[in-house]
This record gives sequence, C-alpha cells and structure tokens, in this order.
Amino acid sequence: MGAVFAKKKADDLVNPDQQLQERKDYADNLRAQLSIKCHREKNLEACHALGEFFLAFDKNKFMAKDVLHKNCHDAKHGESCLLLGQVHLSYEGEDDRDVKAAMQHFTEACRLNVGGGCTMAGIVHGMGIDGVYPVNLQAAADAFGRGCDLDDKVGCFQGGMIARYAPTPDIVADHPRAASMFSKACDKGSLMSCREVATMYEKGIGVPVDAAKAHEYHEKSLPMFRPDEYVAK
Repeated sequence: MGAVFAKKKADDLVNPDQQLQERKDYADNLRAQLSIKCHREKNLEACHALGEFFLAFDKNKFMAKDVLHKNCHDAKHGESCLLLGQVHLSYEGEDDRDVKAAMQHFTEACRLNVGGGCTMAGIVHGMGIDGVYPVNLQAAADAFGRGCDLDDKVGCFQGGMIARYAPTPDIVADHPRAASMFSKACDKGSLMSCREVATMYEKGIGVPVDAAKAHEYHEKSLPMFRPDEYVAK
C-alpha cells in the first residue's frame, strides 16, 4: 500500500520541463490572440495589452515601444501613452532613458484625460530628472492637481503635500485645498493621505477642528496599514 501511495505521489509531481513547456505554450497562444485582436481587429485594448505582454513576458522593449507608439499616437489611447512614457523613463543602461520622450508621452496621456499621465508629468517636474527638466514645483503642483481632478490617487496625495507644506518660497500654501486632496486620496486607499487629513481636522488646519472627523479618517487608515511590509526581509 505504501509503495502504491509513493508512486501516486511521484506521478502527481509536476515535471519541470513539462511545466516550462506549458508556460511557453500559454504565452505563445496569448501573444497570437492579442496580435490578431490588435492588428486584424483593431482593438485598442488588445493593442495596449500586447504592449504589456511584450514588456512582461518577452522582455522586448523595442516591440513594446512600437505597438504602444502606434496605439498612443495613431489611436489616441491614453493608457498606452502613459505606459510608453514609463518605458522611456525606465533605466536599464547608460543610454536607455529618454526623459524628453517620457515627458512628451506623459503630457499626451494627461491631455487624453488619463490622470496617471498628469501625475507622472508632475513627478518629472518635481524631481528634475537627469537635469533635463529643472525642478519646478509650481508646474508639479499644477500637474498633480490635474491628476487629482482625474481621480489619480498619487496625484491627489502629492498635490496635497505641496499645498499643505509649501516646500519652497515660491509656493503659497493652500490648506483647504490640501485637505480636500488628502480626503480624496484617502477615499481611494492612500494611507498617508488619511493620516494627513486626520491631523488637519485634529488641529484645525484648513478645516474646522473636528475630533469626530479626525477619528473617522484615522479609523479609515487602519485597514490600509500592513506591518509586514515594514519588516526587513
């Protein structure tokens, strides 16, 4: 009986070569399906997914750039503009990053009402990446504000931070706006935004002192906190 059980357990083990081949077959089939939907059926979502596939599965940035560029510029697919900007901004070699091309595509994504594009443009303005764009926090604040208007959580948080703390002399603090942006980001799952707006209600910064509201936002942040993420691996 033990020998039969042992043989069954051995038969149940997945052969590594077989598993690898199954993954390859799956990837080949998915690539073919997406290619047909994109190139033959002109499905814009399939074209975007094909670009993601080239990045994630094939690790082929050249093929990804080609399909995303067409989907962004010819079909005006905002999410493809955003992803293409992120590809241009990624750094894998000395001459691999193109900040100007990245900014061009973030700006186009923003124009096409993709909030993440506005937020990424704000990050470039705020960081002055590679010295191509000088640090310009006012331009960053404007871009984050647009991203927040388009419901981008990160745009709301980053814009709120600038409006709350006015980190440079040329920025005028706008505490009511900061509270509004933090509140919106909190509702979308931003832990730090919940804590920022709770503190503002506790201290009456930009909003009336309201202990109940402060407690509400503190409570809202609790499920978002994951201690395991802060434990060193």
